[in-house]
Amino acid sequence: MDIKDLQFETSKDEKDLTTLKASVSKEAYDKELQKQIEYYKPKVNIKGFRVGHAPNDIVYSRYKDALQGATNEILIEEVWNTYSEEKNAKSLGTPKLSNMENKEDGLYLTYEYYAIPEFDLPDLDSITVEKDKYEVDDSSVENAYKLSLKRFAQYKESDFKSETGDKIFIKIEFDDDKYKKYNKELTVIAKDGENESVFSKNSVGVKKGDKKLITTYIDEREATLIMEILKVEKPDTKDDSKEEDKNKVKESLKEHLIKRAEERANYNLVNKTLFDKLISMVNMEIPKGYYEEELKRALDDFEKSILNNGMSKTEFLISIAKTEEEIKKEYEANVKKQIIFDLIMAKLADTYKDSITINEDKAKEYANKMYQYQSYLGLAKRPKEEQQNIINYIMRDAQNRATSEAILEYVKEHVQINEKDSEKFIPDESDIWAGY
Repeated sequence: MDIKDLQFETSKDEKDLTTLKASVSKEAYDKELQKQIEYYKPKVNIKGFRVGHAPNDIVYSRYKDALQGATNEILIEEVWNTYSEEKNAKSLGTPKLSNMENKEDGLYLTYEYYAIPEFDLPDLDSITVEKDKYEVDDSSVENAYKLSLKRFAQYKESDFKSETGDKIFIKIEFDDDKYKKYNKELTVIAKDGENESVFSKNSVGVKKGDKKLITTYIDEREATLIMEILKVEKPDTKDDSKEEDKNKVKESLKEHLIKRAEERANYNLVNKTLFDKLISMVNMEIPKGYYEEELKRALDDFEKSILNNGMSKTEFLISIAKTEEEIKKEYEANVKKQIIFDLIMAKLADTYKDSITINEDKAKEYANKMYQYQSYLGLAKRPKEEQQNIINYIMRDAQNRATSEAILEYVKEHVQINEKDSEKFIPDESDIWAGY
C-alpha cells in the first residue's frame, strides 16, 4: 500500500501500550473495494445478467456488507504491514484492532500493541558456560536396577519405617474447627524432593501410628494440622532372577543410563545454564502492561491445572505450605525471565536466519507425537472446526519447537563450553521409564 494514502498518529500510555490511529484515504479505499468487486463478481449469480457480467454498482448494491467486510479485512492487514515497515514498528504478539469506522472520507482504524523492546544480543563467542559431566558407576546402575524392580512391584503393608518410594496412607486433621472441612485421608508416595508436597516430604522415615505437626497456610493465614500415618506399604522387590540374567540386564541398563546422563547434562546446559546466562547478559525493559497480561495468563493457567487435577486452589496451597502471595512472587520472576528469553530467541532467529538450519523431520516427529496424544484424548469426536484448530496448533507448536532447538544448537556451537568435574549420576524414575 502506498504510504501517501495513509496517515498515522501514535501515543503510549503509562503501561507502555501503544495506540496507533490510522486513516486510509477515500481514493485508496475505493480502489481496494473495486478489486474486491472484480474478484467476487464471477462468483455471484444476479438475475438478469450472465455470471460475471453484472455492472459493478449492481453487484455492490446487492452485496454491500460482504464486499465492505472483505475490503476492510484486506486493509486492516495492509495498513498494519505498511506502518510496521515504514516505522520499523514490531509488535509483541498480534496487534489488537480496537476500533474501525467507515466514514465518507475513508477508513479509520485504531490498533493497540506493545512494542518489542530494543536490546543488543551478546557476542556468542564471548560466552563461556559449564556443562555437567556425570559418571555412571556401579552404584548408579544398582540404584536404577532397584527402581526398575519397583516399577511393576506390588505393594505390601509393612511395620518398618518408610523409605523414599514407599506408599503412605495418611489422615490430616486441622486443630482449628473452622478448617475441619479440609480434613481428609490421602495416599502419597514418600519423596523428599524440593517440589514435593509437605505430605510426601513428611512421609519419609515414618511408620504406622506416627503423628506429625505440620504448619501450612489457609487464606493467607498460618494453620497447623496433624498428619497421622495410617499405613505404610513397601514395594515387593524380591528378585528371583538368575545372577547371569541380572548381569545382562545391568549391562544393558548401564548403556541406557550413559545416554540418559548425557541427555540430562544437555538439558541442564540449555534449559538452566544457557537460559540464565543469556538472560543475565541482556539489558531489556519489558512493556509493563504486556508483563502484567502474561503474568495473569500464567496464573490463570496455574489455577486451571490445579482444577484439572481434582483439587481446589486452597487444597493445593495447603499441600505445598505456601501462601497465594508466595506463589505469585515465584511466577513474577519466572514470567519475566521467560518473556526475556523468548525475545532473545526471536532475535537470535532473525539475526542468524541464514546460518540456522531447522530439522523438518524433527518438526514432523513432534507433530506426530502430539497428534497421537490428541487422538488418544478423542480428537475425532470433537467438532470439525475444533479439530482443525487443534491440528493447526499442533503444527505451529511442532515447528516452533524444532525452530527453538535449531537456534539453541547454533548457540551451543558458538559459545565456549567447559565440562565440570565428574559427579555421580543419580537416576530417578524418569530415567528408567524413558525408553528403557
